[in-house]
Formats: sequence, structure tokens, C-alpha cells
Amino acid sequence: MEKATNSKHFSVMINDQIADRLEQFSATVGISESAAVEIAINYFFDDPKVIDGLMRGYREMGSLNREISKDFSCCEEDADIHLTQYRQRLRNLQ
Repeated sequence: MEKATNSKHFSVMINDQIADRLEQFSATVGISESAAVEIAINYFFDDPKVIDGLMRGYREMGSLNREISKDFSCCEEDADIHLTQYRQRLRNLQ
């Protein structure tokens, strides 16, 4: 009996240079390109420096996004008021 696997499929776009490196690596090692991609992904997720760098980056971007949102919230509110007034005038014309 075949065992069911819980796998997900997704697509990743890579440039020609990465595609060539992937093809060369899989040919050199003697594995499929799919297996080579799995090795690369596992390496990426198992490297604590990479994960730590990503987490720091997301935290920094979160703080930056909060600052930007705070700086522009008045502009957004003003634009929303003008759009509401514009839409109301359009409705009144119909």
C-alpha cells in the first residue's frame, strides 16, 4: 500500500544564473534538481544566522512601517475625507 504524503507544491522564479548553478550542482552531485532545491531550502532554514538575520530585518521593517504609517496617517485621513466628499457629490449628480 502506498503511503500518503502531506506535501505542498509551489513555484519559485529564479534567474538564468541560479538555474545554471542549480543544474550544474545537481549534475555534479548526481541528484535531481528537485532534490538539490530541497537541500538548499533545508540548509537555508537550518542556518541560525540566516534565520536570525531575517527576524532582525522583519523587526526593523516593522518599526519602520509603523513610523511611516504614523507620519502619513493624517494624509490618508485627509484623502479619505476628500474621496468621501467627491463620491457624495457624484451620487448627488446622478
